[in-house]
Amino acid sequence: MARQTHANKLNSGGNNKNRSRSKKAPPEQRPPIRQENIERYTIKAEFWDSILDLIPPWADEIAAIVLIVFGIVSFLSLLNVSSDATIANAWSTALTSAFGYGAALISGGIFVLGIILLVPKLGIVIRFPTSRILALEIIFVALLAILHLIFGGTEPRTVARAGQGGGALGWAVSALVANLFGNVVAAVVFTLLLLFGLALFTGIRREQLAQSLRSVSARLHKFADANSARIAQIRDLHAERKAIAIAATAAASRPTAVDVPPPRRIVTQTILRIRPDPASLPPSLRPGALPDPEIEPPKPDGEDLSQHPLFTKREESPVTANIGEIRGKRGKNQPLVVERPDGRMKRYFTVEGMKETRANIKRDASQLPPLELMRDIEMNLPDETEINTNVVLIENTLLEFDIDVDVVDVKVGPTVTQFAVQPFREVASKEGESVQGRTRISKIASLQSDLALALSARRLRLETPVPGHSYIGIEVPNRNPSVVALRSVYESKIYQEMASKKKSPLFVPLGRDVSGSPVGIDLAQMPHLLIAGTTGSGKSVCIAALATALVLENTPDLMKLIMLDPKMVELSRFNGLPHLLGPVETDQERIIGVLRWCTREMDRRYKLLEENAARNIDIFNSRLGRRRKDEYLPYIVIMVDEIGDLMLSRPEETEKTITRLAQMARAVGMHLVVATQRPSVDVITGLIKANFPSRISFAVASGVDSRVILDSVGAETLMGRGDMLYQPADSPFPRRLQGCFVSDDEVRNVVDYWRKWQETQVEAGKMEAITIGPWERGLTRREFLAETDPMLEQAISLVVEAGEASASLIQRRLGVGYPRAARIMDLMEELGVIGEAKGGGRNREVLIKPGRDPFKDVIDKRMGGQ
Repeated sequence: MARQTHANKLNSGGNNKNRSRSKKAPPEQRPPIRQENIERYTIKAEFWDSILDLIPPWADEIAAIVLIVFGIVSFLSLLNVSSDATIANAWSTALTSAFGYGAALISGGIFVLGIILLVPKLGIVIRFPTSRILALEIIFVALLAILHLIFGGTEPRTVARAGQGGGALGWAVSALVANLFGNVVAAVVFTLLLLFGLALFTGIRREQLAQSLRSVSARLHKFADANSARIAQIRDLHAERKAIAIAATAAASRPTAVDVPPPRRIVTQTILRIRPDPASLPPSLRPGALPDPEIEPPKPDGEDLSQHPLFTKREESPVTANIGEIRGKRGKNQPLVVERPDGRMKRYFTVEGMKETRANIKRDASQLPPLELMRDIEMNLPDETEINTNVVLIENTLLEFDIDVDVVDVKVGPTVTQFAVQPFREVASKEGESVQGRTRISKIASLQSDLALALSARRLRLETPVPGHSYIGIEVPNRNPSVVALRSVYESKIYQEMASKKKSPLFVPLGRDVSGSPVGIDLAQMPHLLIAGTTGSGKSVCIAALATALVLENTPDLMKLIMLDPKMVELSRFNGLPHLLGPVETDQERIIGVLRWCTREMDRRYKLLEENAARNIDIFNSRLGRRRKDEYLPYIVIMVDEIGDLMLSRPEETEKTITRLAQMARAVGMHLVVATQRPSVDVITGLIKANFPSRISFAVASGVDSRVILDSVGAETLMGRGDMLYQPADSPFPRRLQGCFVSDDEVRNVVDYWRKWQETQVEAGKMEAITIGPWERGLTRREFLAETDPMLEQAISLVVEAGEASASLIQRRLGVGYPRAARIMDLMEELGVIGEAKGGGRNREVLIKPGRDPFKDVIDKRMGGQ
């Protein structure tokens, strides 16, 4: 109790002290503040002088250089010059998020600030008072707000988060006014604020503005006084004409005619007639460049208005008058010359020498299908008028932009016509010497849209320059494009000359280029082909044409096909070909299993090559000789119609197997043809792309997709329907082609021929009918394990190695529970791997020997049922 009483006293005493401290004394009773305390906490001017003396004299130069470099780096980060620079990307994101499009001004401001710090060293002093700095801040904030009001749309906050418009600052400032008064009022307010900032920055005073307004007002008054006499004269003229018209009307109503004097003509100003100079006019407006309008004779009264030109649509006809008149006759090796309406002498192009010559083909009719099974389609050539009209339009359009060039050649293809424009020409100097006047290629390339407008082209592609030539190629779509038939390419003389020099049986036609010449490819030299393009651009037709060409030229013992079609409908029509190692696979799980079998087959072939000391499949087959022809390794072409679905569902396994095949399968005669309609980096990964040096790009949606496939733009300007850019492995530039077309009837005819040939061979005992693929045993094995237990195969290997079997052994070694171990024991007993259970808890006996396949009987039973 005593201790508690003492504690209460202490607490009460402490509370009283606190209350006394909390009561403030009146001002007059407070102790005076000492002067030494004030001086202790006051920073003197000498302190700042000492701090400034510590800074070296070259510090401002270093700061200026740092600011200049930082401004340049900031601007480059906004342009995203290096996408791999993490810090630059983070800084660019921060700038655009905060200021939007005003981030460029921030970068420029940092750069200018460095310049301002540096120029005093050159004797130039730039002073920025506080008012101008404040004006710059007002201008910048108002400009950000106006940008956000313009680009903000209905979701200004989303635009700010995306780093567009005025960014976060522009959104915050504009939202203060726009949410209260609307966007229109906000735009007016910030525009006035911008003008106020500009006036404050430039130093315009109110008196100067008033003086300028007075000066403008005085000039307007002076102009009005000078023209008042002319206005009065014109007014009197109108009044006189009105009076004459009234008098004439009154005279016409009277019975007797009264002579009225003619009206007096008052000339108010001198009329000048300007005669145009033809030399200064563009070529399309010079006299004679366009056909004269037809002058129709006057029609009698009562004509039918339905036949009037205003109510009838005149059919458009090609403009041919601006081509000119042909001069002279064509020599032996001299082209025709035409004189333009403006006097220029140009070349006249004809289509006589553009027709293709056919070759007589000798084929083994007993082994290969005849070409009569395919359809032959001639290529439609555009007429001379269309070609020369486009030549005139190209030359005149470029001449209107002060680019005087000549079209030196024309190449006609099935889809487009390439006009060769030479960016230089010989001109005579003042001294009479011949000098070449050159034009930059980039200047002509920048006029692509103007050329497309003049030529009325849907899509225009410029090849600057054409590889191996000294001119630029302007590719204009034909009005009537042609279909490239597979048979027409086979029967061309140029293709037969290329096929006679082929080094492997995998040489097939691909299509025709912009000049109409056939193009062939060798899959063995590629060695793999990647095809990409949008839906409907011609990927599946290209794969079908390649497969048809391969089976037209090769027997089943020389070349085999593996077709994987996740789309299920494109390659199924090839079922029944003896060239197929198995039926066309469409299930994604089975396709992955087939790709695994391909890797195992590749490893098996490498072991054979190693045993025979052969470097590739050609050397291996040549060392076997003719007597061991049955042991030849055939070429295997693996065709995958759509890899995008496989990469999305099973990306790791798909990329692993395809990359391994692409890296190593060339030497053993296995080649990949992979197509996809998703040209994105998650489908065409870096590993896949690096191992497919030969690529084909059909029409794509954007230049980004074109860069993913070809590492360059251009595929977005293709026409579709077989129009492609083919980039071979040995060329850095893509080549434009029109792919071969194969119809369903042609494929059906070829498949029926080979099916009948196979039946004949089977009846003669020369070959066996193949109904299942060699990968079927592996797929059946995996299906059985998936249905029973995935660890069954490991358990069988364990008990065979141990020589005895028990549930406790499986539990310990495989780390499973007793129920699963007991179930695995029952499965092994059903397969005949182990014997029956023995009494007394003894281990079971293992019935199979090491090296024997325990699943053989089960797989044979299932495959026999299939």
